[in-house]
Amino acid sequence: MARQFPVGSDIVVQVTKGAIGTKGPRVTASLSIPGRYLVMMPGTTLKGVSKKIEDGKERERLKKVLARLPSPGGNGLIVRTAGAGARKVSFVRDVRALAELWKDVESGMREKPSPCRLYQEPDLIERVVRDSLTDDIDRIVVDNRAEYERIRNIVVKFSRRARSRIQLYEGDAPIFEHFDIERQLDNAFSRKVWLKSGGYLILDETEALVAIDVNTGRHKGASSQEESILQVNLEAAEEVGRQLRLRNIGGLVVIDFIDMKQKKH
Repeated sequence: MARQFPVGSDIVVQVTKGAIGTKGPRVTASLSIPGRYLVMMPGTTLKGVSKKIEDGKERERLKKVLARLPSPGGNGLIVRTAGAGARKVSFVRDVRALAELWKDVESGMREKPSPCRLYQEPDLIERVVRDSLTDDIDRIVVDNRAEYERIRNIVVKFSRRARSRIQLYEGDAPIFEHFDIERQLDNAFSRKVWLKSGGYLILDETEALVAIDVNTGRHKGASSQEESILQVNLEAAEEVGRQLRLRNIGGLVVIDFIDMKQKKH
């Protein structure tokens, strides 16, 4: 890769990890620049599909779409996981954006004195829009008009249809309070997580596993104890999945649901 982009006696590299304390940054000559559905791989001619897309038919469809796409600057392209199910026009739009970006990088190579920065990842707002505004996201709510307008302009680069999913919040209460985010953030750092029904979870993380205990707590309203236990267990199963995502927990997870009696027929 480094041999592909010499600038005089200099070499173009990409920082993959910033400096920490006395340790310098980690760099690589294998460049990669992500778009919404594609990753551009400067210095290669590779065209491929992310291994995380496992469906065979979808992989074949994406390979055919990829084969017809022009390579920005002659560089390689990889379909990101977000590309699964995306229309061809979305990839075409992404290629155009990457091509414009690469022109700016090449211009910097020729004109800027080294050492210099040729490319920088977008800020948090643009990365969230680029990477998180998938088809299963109903809306993005913003409480700042300037950022609201900026996000709508960013979204157009990826999908004009998605622009309607950007909404401006103008309520009196703080946005996190209005959407109950504060409570959910508290739950994400708490050992005990209350369920809406009055039951609760106890989460204990160890080196070997994560143990989750389900309890009925203050649950009321069911016609019988068995019905009450069933409702708590069903709600707990859904909440456990949410908590694993919120806390970014993986590995071995043991869930102790409340015992349920089986009726004999």
